[in-house]
Amino acid sequence: MTNLEKMNELVGSNANKDQIIRWAYMNRIHVVELPLEEEFECMQQSVDTFCESEDFQNYIDDEFKLWEKFLEAKYVGN
Repeated sequence: MTNLEKMNELVGSNANKDQIIRWAYMNRIHVVELPLEEEFECMQQSVDTFCESEDFQNYIDDEFKLWEKFLEAKYVGN
């Protein structure tokens, strides 16, 4: 399961990557802040794993690309 699929599962949605990226931009939510949102608290481990990844280091200055890569990455849960 990808992070995109997990996010959709948690909120009962079927949003695509672009829709989630727009939501994050409009609400000023950075990838690292996602677990601060109540419905996404369980994604802390997935966010932490992503923040240790090469993709995170490569795109740290491009929040749109970070979201894209995060949503494509495999969900890491408890």
